[in-house]
Amino acid sequence: MTGEKMHNKIQMTKKKVCVIGAGVAGLAGIKNSLDEGMEPVCFEKDDEVGGLWNYKDESKEGDPSIYNSCSINTSKEMTCYSDFPIPKEFPNFMAHRHFKRYLKLYAEHFKLRNYIRFRHVIVRVEQAEDFEESGRWVVTYKNIATNSTKKDTFDCVMVCNGHLHEPFIPTFKGLSNFTGRVLHTHDYKDFRGFEGKRVLVIGIGNSASDVASELSRHAEHVYMSTRTGTYVIQRTTDHGVPFDHKAMTRYGLTVPFWLMKPFAFKRLNSRFDHTKYSLAPNGKFGLSVVTISDDLPTRILYGTITVKPNVKEFAANNVTFEDGTIADNLDVVILATGFKFSFPFLDDSVVRIENHFPYLHELVFPVDLSRSTLAIIGLVQPFGALPPILEMQTRWAARVFSGNCKLPPASVMKSMATKKHEFMKRHFPESPKYCLQIHAVTYVDKIAGLIGCKPNLTKYFFTSPMFWFKLFFGPAAPPQWRLDGPGKWDGARQAIEHVDEKTWFPLETRRAGEGTTKGLYDGWIWLISRSVLFSSVIFGVYWLKTHKDINTESIRSLPVQAISLLKQWAP
Repeated sequence: MTGEKMHNKIQMTKKKVCVIGAGVAGLAGIKNSLDEGMEPVCFEKDDEVGGLWNYKDESKEGDPSIYNSCSINTSKEMTCYSDFPIPKEFPNFMAHRHFKRYLKLYAEHFKLRNYIRFRHVIVRVEQAEDFEESGRWVVTYKNIATNSTKKDTFDCVMVCNGHLHEPFIPTFKGLSNFTGRVLHTHDYKDFRGFEGKRVLVIGIGNSASDVASELSRHAEHVYMSTRTGTYVIQRTTDHGVPFDHKAMTRYGLTVPFWLMKPFAFKRLNSRFDHTKYSLAPNGKFGLSVVTISDDLPTRILYGTITVKPNVKEFAANNVTFEDGTIADNLDVVILATGFKFSFPFLDDSVVRIENHFPYLHELVFPVDLSRSTLAIIGLVQPFGALPPILEMQTRWAARVFSGNCKLPPASVMKSMATKKHEFMKRHFPESPKYCLQIHAVTYVDKIAGLIGCKPNLTKYFFTSPMFWFKLFFGPAAPPQWRLDGPGKWDGARQAIEHVDEKTWFPLETRRAGEGTTKGLYDGWIWLISRSVLFSSVIFGVYWLKTHKDINTESIRSLPVQAISLLKQWAP
């Protein structure tokens, strides 16, 4: 075969992409690989799509797990895939069963199941012998049903299995001496079995607050131990609007945080004073520690939850905190201490991790690889909704794999990662949580800019000012990144314009509020009209007294007549 024919054959062959996991990220990885003309093969160890959101009554080591009462912390209009809005009849803050249903709808709509091998687990992902030239990977996988192992070669790999499956278990002095039950939130399912118990929850993040609030309705008492404290945000803000509709706007990003600090501080403490509730962090005010919980402040106020500082030492049935106080007769300790990330099927040299910091270009591409044919999806801790971030990462990865996007030289990517690590070390504690923190809109905009699908606000300012107003001042909903550039979706504008309608639709379950404003201001109208009348009479009396030629008897009778009229008009 001549060199020209060989080249043409290679050009005609679709690139094969290995997608690991069929959760939120994996489904987007399949779809975006197809959009770029590649051939995805997805390996999912479960028998259904959903990943983390595929709820099971029992937790399993090595698998992601959620508790039965788990709901999303961001609203549906901000959590959807950019080209597949969540149905308007779905709740704004969906329970896990609703969100899994949405993922199944997405998979069915884009016919993604055809590319998923269920009940298959990845054993190893290794560089092919010709990796330096081809960038290819050899993937070893096992069929769980038959227990058979096979190998296949792929041009590219998307690692989409998440990082919420390996619990982070910190070391506490004396914990081994504790005689009660110790578990991680990974293994918590519901309140059953904790009734009448005295429980200590270590941590104060979203899961910690959910679990503590739920248990406080059934346990004898719940303690929460925190090293840092936190600021609590409720899911809704003024007038019942989802909080992220107000918090995640482009307008909000134009005002520097240092300028908005006093207003943000006052706003966060407007519902309750975090200091008086023993929740506020110590030190300068910032938003690096934020928890989303509707129940926690109320449960503290009820006295069913007590917030304490960091643990100093455990004993057989009690714990001493760093302030010297003791919680006696403890039955259960729940570690809500987050998760650590690892990639057991990859060689350690593929993703370099130093003090919890992953050396990834824009948190996606390993900087030490000579060929950027492997992408890590979802290794982020965002302020904002996660699914749009995962989708944008897979869009970018697919564009890079297909050759439609170029990355900087390896030396530049290494330098950028090193500078970011130095910045993180100077400003934040070295922990998995802080190393991965991002602002959702800022980050997605940055990746969208690399793809070429960032919304062109200038264009809409001049061509459609009202629509521009929605884009700039309204919620930064995911369809914004489908308005322009590669992957443009014709339904994006309509989806953005109907955000409010779809938000309120599931709440419109009965005719309500008819006539509630009728007569609302009658009292004010009466008061103002009588005040005007009485003032007019007094002014008239004064005016008449200043004119000598007016009958004085008529003047004297005016106040009496005015009072008589007011009595007649009184409600």
